[in-house]
Amino acid sequence: MGAIDPRSSFNALLPEQFGQYSLLAHLATGGMAEVWLARQLGLQGFEKIVVIKRARPELTDHETTALFLDEARLVATLEHPNIAQVYEIGSVNGSYFFVMEYIDGADLRRLIETALAKRHRVSLADALYIITHVCTALHYAHEKHDLDGRPLQIIHRDVSPSNVLISHDGAIKVCDFGIAKAHNRKAETTQSGVLKGKFSYMSPEQCQSKPVDRRSDVFSIGILLYELSTLSKLFRSTSDFALLQQIVEAPIPLPSTRLAGYPPELERIVMKALAKAPEDRYQTAQELQLDLEEFAREHKLAMSSIRIASLMSALFEKRNDAWIRAQRAHSDHFIERGGGRDSGNLPAFIAVGSSPTAPRSDSPHDQATAVLGSQSSASRAAAAPPVTGTGATGATATASMTQRSGVLWLLGAALAAAFAVVVTLADQVVATGAERATASALAADAERIAAGVDAAARSAHMRADGIATSPMLRAAIETDAATLSDLASTEMVFTADGGEALEVFQLRRDKPLSLLRIPKTAPALPAITGRVTRVRGDAAGMTVLASTPISGYRAGVAGAVVLSSPIDLSAIRRALTDHAAAASLTGLGPEIVLVAGRGDAAGAALKIPVPLVGVTGAGDATLIATPKRATGLTWARPARVMSGGLAALLLAGFVVGFVRRSRS
Repeated sequence: MGAIDPRSSFNALLPEQFGQYSLLAHLATGGMAEVWLARQLGLQGFEKIVVIKRARPELTDHETTALFLDEARLVATLEHPNIAQVYEIGSVNGSYFFVMEYIDGADLRRLIETALAKRHRVSLADALYIITHVCTALHYAHEKHDLDGRPLQIIHRDVSPSNVLISHDGAIKVCDFGIAKAHNRKAETTQSGVLKGKFSYMSPEQCQSKPVDRRSDVFSIGILLYELSTLSKLFRSTSDFALLQQIVEAPIPLPSTRLAGYPPELERIVMKALAKAPEDRYQTAQELQLDLEEFAREHKLAMSSIRIASLMSALFEKRNDAWIRAQRAHSDHFIERGGGRDSGNLPAFIAVGSSPTAPRSDSPHDQATAVLGSQSSASRAAAAPPVTGTGATGATATASMTQRSGVLWLLGAALAAAFAVVVTLADQVVATGAERATASALAADAERIAAGVDAAARSAHMRADGIATSPMLRAAIETDAATLSDLASTEMVFTADGGEALEVFQLRRDKPLSLLRIPKTAPALPAITGRVTRVRGDAAGMTVLASTPISGYRAGVAGAVVLSSPIDLSAIRRALTDHAAAASLTGLGPEIVLVAGRGDAAGAALKIPVPLVGVTGAGDATLIATPKRATGLTWARPARVMSGGLAALLLAGFVVGFVRRSRS
């Protein structure tokens, strides 16, 4: 195949048809593997585009192969929407390979380079969306357990822009989990171009060959966040040794020194993730994600996959689909007939006819007209004065011109009517596309509601956990309401922010007794035991109830903290206003009106499920939204009226001319 590098060592082992895969192109050769784009073929025309990644041939000794297969089996167990999936592990002629998910897009390194080249600023909302999904993927891997429930303690150790993939549809995927542990790097660290660029994203403890844990990946995420939000390289040096020394010893420059107007709250988050000492960093990727989401909510940043897809469209031209079709066409067989290609295989546009030419003087119509003209002249010669031959010829020419004029009137009317039809169809196509985009946006709004509820629930549980584990509260839960009230008035253990309510219950023989309510004027909260999350709605909005148990020091005495926190719906209300004429949320008690009904509704309301995972009794939460009336082409109506009127006038002119010719 023309796209495949014939000099690659993989060509000798992987033919163009590789088992059930057809190789499309050689993508890259790195320090650890060779990467190929392939098409998986199956029964009844089944096909799927995949990526084949194979360990380099020099890493085929028994020990390295065993480590490679161990890691391959480990990576295959990672099933997460933000992790590139491994479909199959196999071998050809003793050479082991992965079959991986194909991501149609670009990696984060290329995105940053292209944004700099095109001077296209990556918004904070888009940068935070990408990094939060990287946090989600890595936290899943860090928390992964085997089938027996034992923690796998996966550490990526190679979190870099080239291992974060972004699709044209806005999906974020982290790849190359555990590959760095599949072989010994010492044999290749001196080779030019093999490990350069990876040092720039190592943590200080990894640079010093110290034991690493999940906090090393958190440091690498901090580098990605720094570089993506400032579009500048964090660590840069002339040699590997100087680069490692800079990571370990040099202070981290503040992002605000690289980008004017950098938000101070985000700068605090970045610098905490980039703390030199692991104990000073975020302890998990999820903690970093929660702070980033909280920052986005406070600054009303709209984060969505639709925005990422728009960013990819602005930076890159989507060529892969056309390229794959060209590769498929290259492998097709053409039918040859008589030494030439069958005309049935030619493109359709080659057979389009030419435009009509002017009538010829020897056409049958003209011959008939000449005969009629001669007959008319002969009949008129008997009753009228003789006429010259020139006069007869002029009469015939006048009749022919009159007939052609009528044809032109009719042709003009047909063209004007056809233009009106084309404008109408184009207007309908644009309006249909707008309706589909609106439905997709409403589905994204439902996901945004679920994400907001999930974030509010996690935040409320974190606060409730902090209160429930306080030693003073654990001791006071065994006393009475007066003691707990005195403790609340003298200590800052029990606090409630604006709009929140807090209630502490004592449990004796599983019978709840309210000991404290903050503020005192707040309505009573339900006595919920155990770690439970509930969401309820009313006319004012949504409220999350987070319950956390309190363990007393004496047997038989326990308690529970119930925290009620309002959910900020202002961002989702603004988003819904753009494309919904009316919207409400049902299934959480009284209906919650998000957008009051307006007069620009189009069609019936859509019912979109809102997946509130982990919320008790919220399985039927539904967003009921009436889409706004889709607008087509703004100029379609006047163009349709003008072309229709022109067609009517031209048709009327044809009819008048036809009547006159008939009378004459």
